[in-house]
Amino acid sequence: RLARTLSDTAVYKSYARRSELAMKYTLTIYEQRKMLFLAVAHAMATMVVWSHFFLVKYRATAKVPRGANLYWWKRLTPPFEFGAMHAILFQMALLPLTMARQSVAALSTTAFGRKFVPLHKVVAMHIHLGYVMVSFVFASTILFFVFFGQGCAQQKSGKEPTPGGQHTFCHKMTSEIMATGLAIMGCLLLVAVTSYARNRIKYEIFYYVHHFVFIMFALAIAHTLDDKARRGQVRSQNFKWFSASLVWYLTDRLQASFNIRDCDVVECVALGDDEPESRKVVHLRIVRPETFIFRPGQYVFINDRNIDYTWHPYSIASSPHEDTIDFYIEVMSTSRVDGANSWTNKLWRDARDGFVSKMRINGPYGTGFNDIDDKTQIVAIGAGTGIVPMLSLAKAKVNEFVRMNARARLYDLAARDVKNRKFADNYFKESYTLKDFVYKQLGLAKKESKASKMWASRSVQDIFLHKQCAWREMKLREEGDNATKRHYERLLTKNVLHEVVDLTQIGFPLLDLTSIALLLSFSKNFAIATQAMREVPLWAFFVCHCYFFVHWVFTRMNAPIWWIDLIFNATSTVAFTAWYNLIREDRKEWNVYMIWAFAALSVYRIARISSDVLLTGTPGSRAVNAYLEKTGDATSVTEKFTLIFMTPQVDFCQILWRDLDSLHQSITKNYGEQASRVFDIQVYCTSRDSAENEELKKRVKGTSLGAAGALHMERPDLDEITLRPVLQQVLKDQFTGEDRPSFTASLVAFCGGTQLGSKIALA
Repeated sequence: RLARTLSDTAVYKSYARRSELAMKYTLTIYEQRKMLFLAVAHAMATMVVWSHFFLVKYRATAKVPRGANLYWWKRLTPPFEFGAMHAILFQMALLPLTMARQSVAALSTTAFGRKFVPLHKVVAMHIHLGYVMVSFVFASTILFFVFFGQGCAQQKSGKEPTPGGQHTFCHKMTSEIMATGLAIMGCLLLVAVTSYARNRIKYEIFYYVHHFVFIMFALAIAHTLDDKARRGQVRSQNFKWFSASLVWYLTDRLQASFNIRDCDVVECVALGDDEPESRKVVHLRIVRPETFIFRPGQYVFINDRNIDYTWHPYSIASSPHEDTIDFYIEVMSTSRVDGANSWTNKLWRDARDGFVSKMRINGPYGTGFNDIDDKTQIVAIGAGTGIVPMLSLAKAKVNEFVRMNARARLYDLAARDVKNRKFADNYFKESYTLKDFVYKQLGLAKKESKASKMWASRSVQDIFLHKQCAWREMKLREEGDNATKRHYERLLTKNVLHEVVDLTQIGFPLLDLTSIALLLSFSKNFAIATQAMREVPLWAFFVCHCYFFVHWVFTRMNAPIWWIDLIFNATSTVAFTAWYNLIREDRKEWNVYMIWAFAALSVYRIARISSDVLLTGTPGSRAVNAYLEKTGDATSVTEKFTLIFMTPQVDFCQILWRDLDSLHQSITKNYGEQASRVFDIQVYCTSRDSAENEELKKRVKGTSLGAAGALHMERPDLDEITLRPVLQQVLKDQFTGEDRPSFTASLVAFCGGTQLGSKIALA
């Protein structure tokens, strides 16, 4: 009751008023910390690449005599251009990896891919790399024209010398390398413009123009194989940067071409009528090949050769255990680009006329729901056709629930919960850090009082807990400010600060990565590296080492990794002392052995800190999951699955009702009155047409799902939907778990429009 009151009265708002934006952005950044880590790491790596080659060229332009015409332009422009060129090559080396669908899908099944890399954001990574590359290309092109343009003008006016009577600046603007550079920019411009306008142009235009990147890669290779390179002038060859990743992508794509399967169509139903404003959907069901294995949430490419040879991606709506593969394909009949001539409209007409008999599929691709095995509560929200991947997950979960005897499953869940709590309780009792050990040896540890022994009595706890909860509930519902509300405001502040501290930890692995890159760069450019440059990696190492020492002090001692951390801490201390004497005191250069040792110690710290920051949950929750896996109790940990379907279209709601009702019947048949404890379906239809709404109510009234009250003709309360799993777990921990700790995890998954997705993420 107290937990629900906390949600109802929203006492946190008084705190949020003081720093609403701070809390909003802190929690959002914390949720997206994996993407943040990769984005910052990429930015730092790009700038290190740029600065390294800037210094290389800056050393080469040192021969420009002081007082020469355009002195600073000649000193700084070539280094900037050289650094920008290699920063562009760095993006080109990474881009093919984000396009390798087969590799991404395979990596998502590994522990590293599930836990550390946000592979479901790989398209966002691809777009980000593309925009960074475009920015560097345009900046360097503009600077190139400004520099050589004014140099050419001054040579013609006589202000700039003309070696051998030749206008070298003017010739540069008509050289072979200039022609390939302009062609590269032209290809990139076409790709960038069509990518930005991808929702306003035909998909086929976007798709085929995007292949200009391969022409760009070929031109990039030719760019440094110009006439001067053929005459023997040494150039930094571009192909060395991206050949490996490009070959990897081409191999991945070639392998995907052998992954095409011809499938018989079991059912292809055209839903809706031919009116322009009618919502039309194609329900396509094909035979699943025996060797076709997929996970809920994945998608495939579909091709109908009777229409054209274009491949179109669609999420799978069926369960991995079914003999057929289902798709719900929304018809884009009102598209501003294609109109009635869209591929989906042609498919709908063929389905209506009964012409669809064969389909080709290529896949599966995507990460799917690859990290849900340890989730106790799952809320899957689908808006419009975004319900399709959620429907696949729901079917998989229902299949999992009904395979076991209902009573046995509920009993196993209860037994697993008891085991979870016992482990968590003992985990806290047995856990002690170096700080606790020192306090105990010095006699400073807190001793157990008589009052605490009395409190250990369960009956005494029940009495005080009941009184405390009743009192706090009453105070929360009072008007105005009081001590109870301030208490929960402080708790919220404390929790937000904990997440801020977690976020700041991300900076230390990034600092370690940057220091390694800078050390390699400065060592390569030792001729122009200053004493300050040589010391920068040293002091970065010291800062990260100090933080890692503090991290080690507060790490559980009764874990093997603690002793490994001790060895690395001791080694880092000795290494820093030696390097300080050599680099700082004796002003010597970094040698190859020092660099290898520096990198090894830094990489270990990066792995340790990153695992704590980027992994979901706490060390305790990860420990209990490992314990449950080792004891064989990690299977079927989902206690409840909630499926939320939102749509403004009555006809689409009617289309999907059959599948949803079938799920409800399956779970009710096995669990009876206990079905709502493990599975729940809620449908929210927000149509404004009252006549259609009444017709929908009549149609679903006689169904099992309709009788359960699943249909709601209103907008859902997103706050309540997203908070319910947390509140249920709080209540369970407080009142049915004897107040013992429990390590559990909840998941809210959403597929649909970005605007609604932002609201759900905020909730």
